[in-house]
Amino acid sequence: MIELNSLSKSFGSGRGVDNLSFTVPEGSIMGYVGHNGAGKTTTFKILTGLMDADSGSAKINGIEVKPRNLKKLKQTVGYMPDIFGVYDRMTVWQYLDFFGAAYRIPRKLRKERIVHALSLTRSEDMVDYQVASLSRGMRQRIGLAKTILPDPKVLILDEPAGGLDPQARIEMREVVCELKNLGKTIILSSHILPDLGNMCDLVGIINKGKMEAFGKLEDITESLTDKKTYDIEVHVDDLGRTQEFLSNMGSVKDIQVREQEVSFSCNKDEDIGAKVLAYLIENSIRVNSFKLHELELEEMFMQLAAK
Repeated sequence: MIELNSLSKSFGSGRGVDNLSFTVPEGSIMGYVGHNGAGKTTTFKILTGLMDADSGSAKINGIEVKPRNLKKLKQTVGYMPDIFGVYDRMTVWQYLDFFGAAYRIPRKLRKERIVHALSLTRSEDMVDYQVASLSRGMRQRIGLAKTILPDPKVLILDEPAGGLDPQARIEMREVVCELKNLGKTIILSSHILPDLGNMCDLVGIINKGKMEAFGKLEDITESLTDKKTYDIEVHVDDLGRTQEFLSNMGSVKDIQVREQEVSFSCNKDEDIGAKVLAYLIENSIRVNSFKLHELELEEMFMQLAAK
């Protein structure tokens, strides 16, 4: 659905994007991760036709992103920037009706579209509120409702959960997942990395304009580490025996003890977890939990950004 091929845009002094290439299949969510100024918004502006690339190409739903195709692109793509304009003296209904007219949605269809957008974004109770009275979280939901009014196939969302409290972030995440279930293809950026890890099919990590990693979260994790790490929680009286056993295993390294938890590492091509667990059980060591530690998106970002 979305295809970038060697896309570049330079603003000088290392700013912009450099040779970006990636593909987002139809009906999937891609999380776009990077520090401020890494190139996320530049990518979005190029994809939506708001900015021309210096070189390379991009296609959305088979439509080449070129000035001559902007009308077709606008019918396919919905873009929600991190900061968007609102008309404070309008009610939410008037605001959405205004943009429905701007999108040239026929009047006889407009009411149905507005009701549907409000329902999808869980904003029905705000219909008579003045936009000026809305909280940050409410405005984000109304902004998303505005973006989906023309029923675009592709949604590009720049920091949709930015500045929201935890409850509002959860609600926004649920709304995005619901839009995916309706067949939308979505790219969204966020600084709240756990949110992306929980809902994205693909993740792209951009640093100083270059894509440092792209793909499924588990594949990126696999490529970034050369070891496995296990976390074991045992009864406090069994900590000593657990540590002693691990210390005598030649393939075990990086043993750490914290309160009731013992962690250890081994080479990622070694499968010794089952052996360790079997020993603990056979020797009546009381195991509360035994799990393979998964590298979180935030840890991956920090590793790549440090390059």
